[in-house]
Amino acid sequence: MKRQIIILILFCYSLLGSAQQVVEPDFSWGNCYYYNLNIGDSVKFKDVVVVLLDIKNHYNQLSIDNDTIDIKVSRRSLPLSFNSVRVFVADNRNVKKLAANKAAHGLLKKDALICLSESKEEMMPFDLFSFPVSYNHGFNWDMNEDNHMFSYQNKGCSNSNNEARSHEGIEIALTDARGIQKHWLVAIENSTVVWVEDEKKGRKSKEACLLLQSNSNTSIFYVYDHLFANSVEVKEGMQVRPGELLGTIWGDENWGHLQLAVVKSDTIPSYKNRFTNCVNFFPELYELYFKNSFSFTKSFTRGKVDFARPPVINGNRKNLLAFEEYAGMGWQLGTWNTADKVMSCTKEEIGNARLKKVLFENSPAECRNPENYFEFEINVRNGVYRIRSQVGDVKLASWQKIEYEGVEAATYNLNAGELKWTSEKVVKVNDRKLTIRIYVDPANQKVAGISEIVFQQAY
Repeated sequence: MKRQIIILILFCYSLLGSAQQVVEPDFSWGNCYYYNLNIGDSVKFKDVVVVLLDIKNHYNQLSIDNDTIDIKVSRRSLPLSFNSVRVFVADNRNVKKLAANKAAHGLLKKDALICLSESKEEMMPFDLFSFPVSYNHGFNWDMNEDNHMFSYQNKGCSNSNNEARSHEGIEIALTDARGIQKHWLVAIENSTVVWVEDEKKGRKSKEACLLLQSNSNTSIFYVYDHLFANSVEVKEGMQVRPGELLGTIWGDENWGHLQLAVVKSDTIPSYKNRFTNCVNFFPELYELYFKNSFSFTKSFTRGKVDFARPPVINGNRKNLLAFEEYAGMGWQLGTWNTADKVMSCTKEEIGNARLKKVLFENSPAECRNPENYFEFEINVRNGVYRIRSQVGDVKLASWQKIEYEGVEAATYNLNAGELKWTSEKVVKVNDRKLTIRIYVDPANQKVAGISEIVFQQAY
């Protein structure tokens, strides 16, 4: 029946004359091939037919050899494999619409940008490509930074934001390495150093930015931003090999981090335009780090989860993002939330996830939760847990009702800036997920907020 429906859809598109079979990729990188598709367009890749059937917000419906899947734009989610083909969606028109900086999405020419590769092959051959941070000093990447690929960057504490941006590239927290020779950055592949920019706003700065040009594909460039200018080891025109030292990080005025971007350009990007035509490369970077592209499950028996704290405190891990198995925690969101995250507010050293029936009001990302609650889930072992949380909003009056594993903890109607701890509850987990449910005002008049969760397995 499903196959007949797909055939009918494709037949209708063919009658309208809008569907095309795309033969050549728009570009390739490593063993990955990127194709721009309109709804109804198809690609025959390694004898497998892939069709873009539909788009709903950030989700994309694909047919792969007549099997239908729904997959979201892979801002920090992993590719799926079907027989001989691995697929992820690098971008789509609805994600691009959220951003004021459309140039970062310049590679998207149609409804969606699809990346295909052979599942039996590495996306980035390990003998030719290297993860961009050295492991020699115990580096660990947990991938929870809020500045991930195409992350929706709006002004905290404000529902209205006409200048929301899509984050260019991926930021990697290196807080303990700021200004010292630790966690060295290394070349991803055989490249040429195109330029080293160590001036900011016309004056010398502690920051530097490098641009490398791939030797295997001269239209691919690597941007390493927020380096410590005093530690840069390379100069313009130098040839570098995979894993060769480039420098260490500085960061910015808020925290220590590397901003890494892969861009595709037929001309050499200038410093000003270094983030034009960003390639979505999160799946490839994940593969280089873990040496495979499969998801693993991260689990906890105890912990403290902070929300929307300033980047200097926790490396910009705000815990506002959708749940991913490899992260082990996150918000259960769906097709209704194109930003794939919740709102936040930060005041000095504290903050909170800000929840409402309608998120991101008066902005391109405005969306309505079909439920009157939000759920934050944490992967845990089955057992009995003690849990409590601090709720409220650091700037607005709030109303929220909290449940842990279906056990009601508290209902608080709090003044602006007032935060309050729930009493500790003892709950039993049987499905390996500790679920915190937060009910919001269904009339959308008051916000709800959560600032911190503390939990521990009792037995």
